[in-house]
Amino acid sequence: MPAFALIFRPTRPIDPEALPRRNAAARDWAVALTRDGTLRTASPLEDGGAVVSDQGTAPVARDHAVASVLIVEAASLEAAIALVQGHPGLAFGTEIEVRPVKPVAPPSR
Repeated sequence: MPAFALIFRPTRPIDPEALPRRNAAARDWAVALTRDGTLRTASPLEDGGAVVSDQGTAPVARDHAVASVLIVEAASLEAAIALVQGHPGLAFGTEIEVRPVKPVAPPSR
């Protein structure tokens, strides 16, 4: 089954009192995907980091920071989008980019 990367970005500040509720709901969503075999991997990211380019190195801009990357399996891009439309973080201003993961050739032996 095809794999899709879900790239999570905040679009607005979250009220500190709502943050535990959002985090618990997102965790429950991911646990449910793990149980049904849809979630391959989840990687929440720490704040900070750097962007490296031929122009040098700069801190990751808070307004474009990625909060997490999940890899899920879905029958199609449309199915992956439908899955993401049920993510509880959307109500808290989370933006979720859905991208097909390019298959790679198996390593040669």
